[in-house]
Amino acid sequence: METYSGFTSGDLRAANWWVRNKLKIKFWSRTILIALNVLVWGYVFWGLLDAYAISYPRESRITAEIANDQKILDAIQQDRPRNIGTSQVSVFTSTEDRLDMMVDLQNPNDEWWVKFNYRFNVSGEETPTRQGFILPSSNNTLTELGWKPKAKGGTSARLIIENIQWHRVNPDAVDNNYNDFIRKHFGAVTVEHVRYDFAAPTQGQSIARTSFDVVNSGAYGYWSIDYVVKIKRGTTVIAVNRINIRELKPGETRPIEIYWPSTAAGISNTEVVPVINLLDPNAYLPSERL
Repeated sequence: METYSGFTSGDLRAANWWVRNKLKIKFWSRTILIALNVLVWGYVFWGLLDAYAISYPRESRITAEIANDQKILDAIQQDRPRNIGTSQVSVFTSTEDRLDMMVDLQNPNDEWWVKFNYRFNVSGEETPTRQGFILPSSNNTLTELGWKPKAKGGTSARLIIENIQWHRVNPDAVDNNYNDFIRKHFGAVTVEHVRYDFAAPTQGQSIARTSFDVVNSGAYGYWSIDYVVKIKRGTTVIAVNRINIRELKPGETRPIEIYWPSTAAGISNTEVVPVINLLDPNAYLPSERL
């Protein structure tokens, strides 16, 4: 390789190329830097413009729409009936290996009442299907009495509810005040003189008796009213029964007696619960029968 004053021919060619292209290199370097700066700042300004002038109004509308949809959803949830509360099913052993079953229901809804079908499952065996209902803001007791399972020894049961039909109370049907409607149509029907005592033995077997008077001091008569009777020792229900009375007229006092197959000591309380659908126009006696 030839050398000239310490430089090789390659060094001289490189120096020559640099001298001839120095201005072009500076020009394109500055152009690329300027282009990069323009791109960076353009991206920054576009981001600011998009955030505050383009996307922000659109995203604000989306946020407002989401908030509005949430309000609608909340309103729908509030307008939807809440679930019925149920107690544990109580099972009582009766005579001839028969079972009595009871469960209490509570409707927390002020404007909704419900009809349904129900039955009990006892160790895989199911009782007949019955119809039930519960009015707004009220309690009800479902029963299955004197049911004899095929297999003995069942002491626990499970409630099965099907064909649930919710109904909103029609304000026109209750004069725009449900509570006043109930008081007006049934508030004057009371249960008085409730007693639990021992009756005369029947066929050598001791029996107990619950007696009470159903007093109708109001202006309405009723085709049919069920009364669920629970006898308690303290706060514990130890037996349950149910009786139906027909055609209770205004001003009538109806004495009722229920007999229990065995006596029980320490009965401290008797609860008598009426069961009647006061929102059903067919529950009332027509005026010509009063």
